[in-house]
Amino acid sequence: MKKIFETLKKNWKKILSAALIFLAVFALLFWLVNFDFGPKTATKTYSGESFAGKLGEDFQKKIGATEVYELAYNEWADFHALPAAMKKYDDDPDSDGLPNYLEYIHGTSPVKADTDADGFTDRQEIQNGYDPDAPGDAKPAVTVSIKKINMVVPMVWSQSEDDNAMLSDLKNGIIHYPKTASPGQAGNMVVSGHSSNYVWAKGNYNYIFKDLNSLAAGDTVDVKTIQQNGRAIVYHYKINGFKKIVAPDDPVVFENTPEPTLTLSTCWPLGTNFRRLIVKADLIR
Repeated sequence: MKKIFETLKKNWKKILSAALIFLAVFALLFWLVNFDFGPKTATKTYSGESFAGKLGEDFQKKIGATEVYELAYNEWADFHALPAAMKKYDDDPDSDGLPNYLEYIHGTSPVKADTDADGFTDRQEIQNGYDPDAPGDAKPAVTVSIKKINMVVPMVWSQSEDDNAMLSDLKNGIIHYPKTASPGQAGNMVVSGHSSNYVWAKGNYNYIFKDLNSLAAGDTVDVKTIQQNGRAIVYHYKINGFKKIVAPDDPVVFENTPEPTLTLSTCWPLGTNFRRLIVKADLIR
């Protein structure tokens, strides 16, 4: 022990210099990982109001009309010639498992079980995240908005659970994990985004979830879906107070729920990927 102290005393300047160099390199690397000087994404806003009502003068001149509006429910039922006995909100004239009120909301046909004729019923498509009024594997465009952290970001429907594939998807927004619930549907919808990334990594969303930890019970998350038929639906979720740092494979991340819920996930703390910060929210009805 005496020799160790003598060595330290003799070489304290070299040891101190080495320690300072190490700390400087560590600080530089941490700064490169966490400092958000990547491309800035302009904040987007949208209105929850419909386009019903008077058209602007420019549109009036172009189409020669003064109003555009969505048919009222009763007008819609008459347009599709629904019999009186099958006009109620919860009736299902085409027996596709999708009641009239949801056919009305999604702009699908209440008298055709498979509106887009692609071999899957309208209910099957909506539950699994597909566009019920567009053929093939079309999915609605989705935008996630969190006012508390001034965030509006596109959601990417990830098709693979492969890490490299997901990292590629994260360049274009936040990702929706395969096999988890779709917006507004029963079950747990899991989405993930970067909280930090290397400065040389491509993408405009490398720090999109860096402020996720500031969310608290009562804060809201809006999930907006846009179908190819132009129908836009905004689902509102409220943070329920569940916030936890867990291992990446912790079952609580993907734990299913009977009611529509949303799990927001990101690497934590900043500059690492060993743990996950998760925040959960419930659909507001």
